[in-house]
Amino acid sequence: MNALAKNSKYRLGGKLIKKIPQPKLLTYDDYVKLTPPDSGNFELLNGRIFFMASPTPSHQRISLRLSYFLVGFIIPNNLGELFVAPMDVLFTPHDTFQPDLLFITKERLNIIGENKIEGTPDLVVEILSPSNDTNEMSYKKHIYGSTGVKEYWLVNVEKQTLTLYKQIDNELRWQKDIQKNEVLQSEIITGFELDLSKIFE
Repeated sequence: MNALAKNSKYRLGGKLIKKIPQPKLLTYDDYVKLTPPDSGNFELLNGRIFFMASPTPSHQRISLRLSYFLVGFIIPNNLGELFVAPMDVLFTPHDTFQPDLLFITKERLNIIGENKIEGTPDLVVEILSPSNDTNEMSYKKHIYGSTGVKEYWLVNVEKQTLTLYKQIDNELRWQKDIQKNEVLQSEIITGFELDLSKIFE
């Protein structure tokens, strides 16, 4: 152990420097120990545990409808697996999120662990809630992009829109804002199309 680790002060160029304590970055194991079992109200963002408020009825209504149409396409075509929140997804050692919906292609089903998804899904869907803030969603989008999420759908309940992002050069880049009555098309879920009026009606 070096001197900086042992002492709260040290000398640099003849000056006495006070060491500023740094918070510990929590890991998935810490997250499991510190949160209630089987709770869907917590996430680990950048080594810190955050409480998430329960979703609203409108949020859940859209989540249910979207998952209905996705499952109705994914299963008959044997494309992979769809999961809905709460489901822990380990993106980095310090980032465990619970996306509203996530899709994993059949070629990558090995990332499905016993208690969590142990890798990056191919598609992530987030449905905005009043409790979501800009910094949180910006950080999540950065992690999704840097860890290899290929397609990201951000659903705005209030505006009744879906923003589509695609993976380009290790980041998720904006493609389009899809309005109610317009059709969503996915490249990751080959052949999937959905008139958004069916989830926003």
